[in-house]
Amino acid sequence: MKVKIISPEKKIYEGMCISVYVTTDVGDAEILEKHANFVAIIKGRIKIKEKEEKIREVDLQNRKALFRTDGEEVSIFVI
Repeated sequence: MKVKIISPEKKIYEGMCISVYVTTDVGDAEILEKHANFVAIIKGRIKIKEKEEKIREVDLQNRKALFRTDGEEVSIFVI
């Protein structure tokens, strides 16, 4: 699954992954390939499990982000 994390200033991350783990205002969510459409406001750290089982973390540093997936691509827009 493709992941893009973008802020108004720059592209923070772009790559392929197995899963994405995020924290929303109502709880935690792990998004896997073929996940149903999902939109949420997220905060904290984003954990990305890449193809080789490597975990990459992106800290939103007290910012929030709009998270969207259609099961094939994850887009995260940092506010």
